[in-house]
Amino acid sequence: MKKGLKFTKEQLEELYLKQKLSLIQIGKKFDCNNTNILYWLKKFNIKRRPAYLRKVNIPKEVLYDLYWNKNWTTQQIANKYGIKYGRSILKKFKKFGIPSKTLSQANTKKFKKPFSDNLDEKAFFLGLRAGDYYAKQKNISVRMQTTSTHTAQINLTKKSFDRYGETKTYLSKNKARGDEWFIYVDLDVSFDFLLEKPANIPSWILGNDEYFYQFLAAYMDCEGNWHFTKSHDIHSRFTFRLRTGDKLILENIKEKLESFGYKTVFHLETMKGSKSPSGQFKRDIYNLTINRKEDVAKLVKNLLPLSKHSEKIRKMYFILENKDKPYSEIEKPWNKLREEIKGELLKNRQK
Repeated sequence: MKKGLKFTKEQLEELYLKQKLSLIQIGKKFDCNNTNILYWLKKFNIKRRPAYLRKVNIPKEVLYDLYWNKNWTTQQIANKYGIKYGRSILKKFKKFGIPSKTLSQANTKKFKKPFSDNLDEKAFFLGLRAGDYYAKQKNISVRMQTTSTHTAQINLTKKSFDRYGETKTYLSKNKARGDEWFIYVDLDVSFDFLLEKPANIPSWILGNDEYFYQFLAAYMDCEGNWHFTKSHDIHSRFTFRLRTGDKLILENIKEKLESFGYKTVFHLETMKGSKSPSGQFKRDIYNLTINRKEDVAKLVKNLLPLSKHSEKIRKMYFILENKDKPYSEIEKPWNKLREEIKGELLKNRQK
């Protein structure tokens, strides 16, 4: 080996001809510039690979993942594959039909992935939006936000949107309601379908059973409650209840569930203007309930695989495991579960 040379001709042939590394990749191994490697290829009389063999093949899905999901720059991707210029990656984007980022998107430090157009996900997201989530335009993002004292609500947000953005939380001081978490995630502008709160369930969701259950699972995660009571002295009864001011949505749910054979009870529970401990009701409140034992179990089985709310998931599992037991065997375990959930509330965690 010549004095000062970091590699032999045999090493260079192994890396360049057999392993087919690029000049940049070899240069990194020996802390050299790629032009130095080219010089020694010529000096060692090692023929360069044909141009078509020097092209680096990067699968489309890998390229998309690095750029949009992992938020790498084109130059970072180029460096990874031993390509000198980031503009070469842009050419590959054009070839594969991968959209490049706008200047504002490229400069943002927050992870935001465009919506996949998956209709199951879209139905679930609309169920959240119809529930207790609010959406607004925030600079170049769509911000999905809510407030809660439940840890489960934070996890619900993360599980719902972790593919698309990073969930953030901070403690909000509220004199009227007490301390609560402010929970939000900034999403790509392709989530603009969430900006308007649905007044009723879209027809494309009502017309598809799978989409409907996705919507209902999300709406249930926000607005639904599972209850346990005594029935006829010794028997137990589990019930499902939706109690909201969304009359049209509840009517949609009622009609769809009844088409599946569920028996529902729907009524106006509280009129607008009625007094409550926190003031007056600003709108009518309606109640949709399912009481029949077989219907509750059936609904649990349909919603459990789709729910992302840990508190409600635990209650649904409890129902499936205990639905046939007498009240005396269920009362204490149910109360224990309720106390565990209460202990996770913000006010109790702060003690």
